[in-house]
Amino acid sequence: MNKKNLIIISLFVFINLQALEIAPKNIFLDHYEIIPPLGRIKSISASMNKIFAISDNYLLIFDKNTLELIRTVYFSQDISLVAYDPFYDELWISSINSVVSYNISLGSIREYPFNNFVKSIGLTSDKVYILSEKKISLDRKSGKFEIVSQFPENAIWHSIFDKKILDNYRFLAPFFYQDNLNETNNPFYQYEITALYEDGMYFYVGTNKYGILRYNTLSLAKDRIIYGPLSTNKLRLKKFGTKYFFISEAGISTLSINGKKDWSYFRLSKKPGDFLFIGNEYIISFGRQLTKISGVVSIPITNFNNSILTLNSDGTSIYIGTDNGMYKVLQETSEPIEFGPDRYPVYVIYPVGEQIFVGGEFATYKFDRILNQWFQIMPWGTKDICEVKSNFYFLTVNNQLIKYKTFEDSTRIDNDTNVILLPYFNIYDIDSDGKTLYCATGAGINYFEPETKVYNPIYNLPRIKYNNVAIIEEDIIAVSDNCIYRLPIKYRD
Repeated sequence: MNKKNLIIISLFVFINLQALEIAPKNIFLDHYEIIPPLGRIKSISASMNKIFAISDNYLLIFDKNTLELIRTVYFSQDISLVAYDPFYDELWISSINSVVSYNISLGSIREYPFNNFVKSIGLTSDKVYILSEKKISLDRKSGKFEIVSQFPENAIWHSIFDKKILDNYRFLAPFFYQDNLNETNNPFYQYEITALYEDGMYFYVGTNKYGILRYNTLSLAKDRIIYGPLSTNKLRLKKFGTKYFFISEAGISTLSINGKKDWSYFRLSKKPGDFLFIGNEYIISFGRQLTKISGVVSIPITNFNNSILTLNSDGTSIYIGTDNGMYKVLQETSEPIEFGPDRYPVYVIYPVGEQIFVGGEFATYKFDRILNQWFQIMPWGTKDICEVKSNFYFLTVNNQLIKYKTFEDSTRIDNDTNVILLPYFNIYDIDSDGKTLYCATGAGINYFEPETKVYNPIYNLPRIKYNNVAIIEEDIIAVSDNCIYRLPIKYRD
């Protein structure tokens, strides 16, 4: 390969690495939606019927009347400013390497390379003006940048937030927000203001991890807009009753589905492990401590000698898996009782009927309540358990999926007939809708049908690595390192 070809290839690779990508790429063919975390609002704009906001690297579009989130667009590069263009009903967005026009109707972008920091964007019918280190104009037709000596007076401007302008809005003092006492275990934390925008009828306030506040400019009546979980990092999903819980290092996010999707939060002052929701109270593990929490009130239940890895309950007892064995605590008591077959780490506890399945580091066990006896059902450790059509599926610690079929005679343990290793597929998490098993893998979400014994890829979700999968009502929720995706099950195939 000669030097010239090598330079061309290197340049091609560099350009592709720098290229801005968005998801979804096609709003008409991509049936999934992205659920954004409650992030830092950097910029806000609005049209006659929509609200636009940049939250972290997400563009959020809300219905102006209902305040419901109607579209989320993920950007692969850092974005900082959004400006609604009333002349062409589109958005102008600044990123670290370009200025981007976003077509609201088509969901497509056009990128104009621009490497300087954008302080403000001004709009007229024929040009886009940029205040950076210099004054720049962008011709809409030719796409060419030019340095100008001054800006036109009729341009519509949007600017990066500057804290100094808060002095002009004294009604926002003390210029931060705090959670209600029933929403946090850290009541004195202050959520700073990070963006402001006014459209005549409403005044919008963006915050860091508190959402968007909308004030009526006449009455100052306030609405709060929240739109996703507290974080997507190290996320775990659980269901209690009719509510779905997303737990992360930032706290617990609750999704209630009653016609529409409503989010609520409970923030924590310490990094949580696992949790239960019993009688409208949280039972949360923090390291070695098991704690009951209601609002700002924390009541320690008990302490263990080892770190708590997992929790579960059957209505009478709380089961605790630690990195050195398993315990149970009778509800409304605080004395831990040793309960388990060995002293190795326990990753999952699954009570069902007269049995309790327990996944440890080196083996998987079953406790028969009638016989009051433990059995080892297979010599492989398990980290997750799901039930599909009266059969159990174990996800082992080495990401192997295993089918387990129970016998009516619980004393019969025959690993050759009731434990079936399924074809290996590197799986990180599983969940079920009762009929089908869904698997999060390094190459997308797959579903496993017991009848066909085949892993079927879901092509209507991006084919990337997913850490978690959950079924919420009629939706598939898939969690990657960067995004949470929601796909209606009807679009699975």
